[in-house]
Amino acid sequence: MTDGPLRIAIVGAGGISRRHRTALLAMPESARLVSVCDASEDAAQALATSVPDPVATFNNHLRMLEAGGFDVAIVALPHVLHFPVAKDFVEAGIPILVEKPLTCTLDETRELRALSRRFKVPVVAGQTQRFNREGFWLRKWVQEAPLGFGALRSFDIHAWQNLPGYLYGTLGLPNGADHWLLDGKRAGGGVVISIAVHQLDLVRFITGLNYAEVMATGQYEAPFYNGAESSAVVLLKMDNGSAGSLHANYLAVRTPYNEAMHLFGEHGTIVQHAEQIGQYHGPLSFSSDGGRPATAWADMYQGFERLPESDLANLSPDPFFNQLDAFVQAIRRGCEPANNIDENFNTMACIQAIYESLSSGRPATVASA
Repeated sequence: MTDGPLRIAIVGAGGISRRHRTALLAMPESARLVSVCDASEDAAQALATSVPDPVATFNNHLRMLEAGGFDVAIVALPHVLHFPVAKDFVEAGIPILVEKPLTCTLDETRELRALSRRFKVPVVAGQTQRFNREGFWLRKWVQEAPLGFGALRSFDIHAWQNLPGYLYGTLGLPNGADHWLLDGKRAGGGVVISIAVHQLDLVRFITGLNYAEVMATGQYEAPFYNGAESSAVVLLKMDNGSAGSLHANYLAVRTPYNEAMHLFGEHGTIVQHAEQIGQYHGPLSFSSDGGRPATAWADMYQGFERLPESDLANLSPDPFFNQLDAFVQAIRRGCEPANNIDENFNTMACIQAIYESLSSGRPATVASA
C-alpha cells in the first residue's frame, strides 16, 4: 500500500461505475483510479480516459490481478459475476467493495464470508443508501433518542420502476432485446434483489433490527425470464416482533415516484416520500410526540420536518462519496469497514427467504448468520 492516495481498481465499466468514478475524483488526496477492467475494451477505455491521471485498462480481471499496481478494488459487474470475481480478489489479498447485491445466493455470501475471514481481507457490500447523510442522522435519532422514535411498530416500503422503458428507451436497446437484468440466472432474481434490496437494507440500517420471517407472493411476466420476478408483495416480520410490507414492481408503466418508506415507532414516524411527480424518492422527514400523549385528532399530523441541515454538514450529499471515503479510511487504519459481510448478511438472508416463499407459497424463516 502506498503512502499517497489509495490506488483503486474498478472491475466493470458500466453506468454505475461512473458514480464511483465521480466519488473518486472528489477525493484526490485520499484515493485515485489507476486501473479499469471490462470485457468491452471500448467501455474500459472510455472510463479510463474520463479521469486526468493515467489508468491501465484490461479486458480480463485475472490479467488485472496479475499486473497489480492497485491497493483495493470496486466490483461493479452483472450480479452473477459478483461472487466469482470477488472470490479471486479476496484470495489475492485485495480488499473489495462489491456493488449490491453482494452475491446472488446466500450460499455464495457464506462462502465469501469464509474466504474473507480466512485470508483476513475486508469485503464491503455496496449498499449506498446506508451512506445517505439523512440515513446517518435518522439512525442516531432512532437508536439513541428513546422518546424520539421509540420501538418500531410497523413499516412499509415501495420500490417501483419501468425497467423495459429504461432498457428500450433510455439505453436505446432494440425493443425486446435481451439484457442481463431480465434474466433470473444472471441477476439472481428480479425486482427484489435488483432494487428492493436498497429499501430492505435501509430499514435495517435505521432501526438496527433484523428480518426474522417473510411471506411473499409475486408475478413472473415477460420480458423477465428464468425465474426473475416482475413484481412482489412481501410481509416482513422483524426480530422485535414488528411487521411491515414491501411492494416492488419492475413493470410500473406509470408511477408517481420510484421509492418510498414509512416507519412508525412508539413515539415517532419517519417518512421518505416524493413531493412531486417524477421525483425518485424524495427527502426524509420525521415527527415525534416526544412521549407526550395526544390530546386531539389532529395531533397525528403535527410536527413533520426535514432533517436539520446543520447536523448534515459534515457529510457529502453524494452517498457514493461517503461510502468510498468510509471504505478508504477503514483500509488505511486497518480496521473493519462499515457494512462488511457480517453487517450485510441479514439483508441477503431476507432476500433468500423472500425467494423461498415466492417459490413455495408459504412463510419462510430468515436464516441466521
